[in-house]
Amino acid sequence: MNAVWLVLIISGCVVALATGNVEALMSSVLEGAYDAVELVIGLTGIFCLWVGIERLANESGLIDALSRVTRPVLGPLFPYVKDEEKIMGAISATIISNILGLSSQTPLGLKAMAEIKRIHGESSEAIHSMITLVVISAAGFCIFPSGVIALRAALGSQNPAIVAGPTAVAGLVSTCAGLLAHRLFSKCLR
Repeated sequence: MNAVWLVLIISGCVVALATGNVEALMSSVLEGAYDAVELVIGLTGIFCLWVGIERLANESGLIDALSRVTRPVLGPLFPYVKDEEKIMGAISATIISNILGLSSQTPLGLKAMAEIKRIHGESSEAIHSMITLVVISAAGFCIFPSGVIALRAALGSQNPAIVAGPTAVAGLVSTCAGLLAHRLFSKCLR
């Protein structure tokens, strides 16, 4: 991928030199850098807010309470680990974090994977549970896509949250399709 970017940059510079538009090239480069820094500064505040809210939810026990509520729903999706409280807590926290659009989904998912591997090793049951968690996490069902909304707000969108509905529907469909595909492939490979 680096080679592709290198070719694009070099070809842009060569074309600018050949056409005599070096000043326009330099102006665009500097303007793009300025816009990128401005965007990052705008997003930093929004992400700090959400990380703070996430930390409060975790320390207040809200995440643990939500994971206890979701265990009956998640049990059928994770039949091989449903009786392991620590694993189900980590899985629940991962999925809740994903649904709420919080930034802690990846570390929580890695923690859940580590717990599954620590207790069950690399058995087929552990692999099945890990694949299910990856499918749910990667499909991206999210009720409140805070990162996308923050990016749209930072870029001056008139209605940055308008993407929440379509994003949730697309994420739900892709999650269901991914789980169905996993279920079908699991049965074919047994």
